[in-house]
Amino acid sequence: MSAGMVATVGLSACGSDSSGAGVSDPVVDLGQLDVGKYSTQPRDLGVPNSEGLARFMEAERLGNVLPLPYEIDPALKFGESNVHAFLDTDNSHLSPMFRWVSETGFADAAKNYIGGFSTLGTSDQSLKLSHDLVNTALLFKDENSAREAAAALSRGDFIHDDPVEPVPLSNHPNTVARWQPAKQIIVAWTPVDRIVLVTIVSHYENAEIGESDLPFLTNLAEKAIDVTEARLKNYRPTPPDQLMTVPVDRENMRGRALKRPDGDSYENVPGVYDQHGALNFVDDVEFTAKAYNENGVDLVAFDGASVTRARDAQAAQKIFDDMAKPDRMTQTVNSPKGLPIAKCFQYKGPKPFQRFTCFVRYGRYASSTGSQQLQDAQQRISAQYALLVNSK
Repeated sequence: MSAGMVATVGLSACGSDSSGAGVSDPVVDLGQLDVGKYSTQPRDLGVPNSEGLARFMEAERLGNVLPLPYEIDPALKFGESNVHAFLDTDNSHLSPMFRWVSETGFADAAKNYIGGFSTLGTSDQSLKLSHDLVNTALLFKDENSAREAAAALSRGDFIHDDPVEPVPLSNHPNTVARWQPAKQIIVAWTPVDRIVLVTIVSHYENAEIGESDLPFLTNLAEKAIDVTEARLKNYRPTPPDQLMTVPVDRENMRGRALKRPDGDSYENVPGVYDQHGALNFVDDVEFTAKAYNENGVDLVAFDGASVTRARDAQAAQKIFDDMAKPDRMTQTVNSPKGLPIAKCFQYKGPKPFQRFTCFVRYGRYASSTGSQQLQDAQQRISAQYALLVNSK
């Protein structure tokens, strides 16, 4: 079971809705499933019921446009499923950019701010051997607010107390850049229409061994700005006065996903992403991108479970077959009652985010969910399976 895909794929089979050659959906008696407290009926999420939700949805849409770090530097092939879409700094889940720059004063500097999205890529799964890129887009209500925010934010503090120096980026005269030699970090602020790009490049390995390579940092920062500006030409932000009118769901993807229960983490808020955007949430981006392309994945929903839509049932089955198998850190545990086609695993490694993960497939949809308790994980995947069946 690849860690890079656990969050975004699953397995199953049942009733009908199968168009993949050679793959059938066996009949499952939904009445015999133990779904616990979880709903098995699809939801109509309509339009946002709060300004905060509308802003989050717009922030998530940025994730479908921003380049993935490995598209900027092929060495940055490892991702991270931590916070990507975010709002204000009074929100408990902050952008990874605040690992390097202080959140203090953000609200005062970012007037008329709507929402932001951060992408993150590292060159090695061992942080001390890596360099990384955190590429953030902050969306504002108008261009003037973005320009003023870029200038104000660039004067903010870094997290670490080591000296910070200005750095000119010759190819980007509108960019303000500063670097911290002791930590081998450069941060650049660039206004682009209604958006401020905050580009952060850090080289952990050089910092560990006492090496300094400013040209490497500036070159990667400039490339990130160039690629991101080019991608943003395809982005049309929603007019601020229309944010409350844009549907929360996309093609009923979240409607067929298990609702996230109260008490679960909202580190990443529920949402629907296209294939490109969904790759922000996996560990092994290169591997997962190949699997998505080969199997025609076009949309992924994240809520109480993830639901991945593949080309057809056969493609969804291939994703499941690839992912729903144990690795050195997991072991197979019992499938849910009445749903032997689902597969569940227990994580045996250190500091588990969730101990149990279950997978299921129905038609062209693959799904995964998990819990710290096996029975709860089994109930969740059973309810998710019934949801997929009932969403035909």
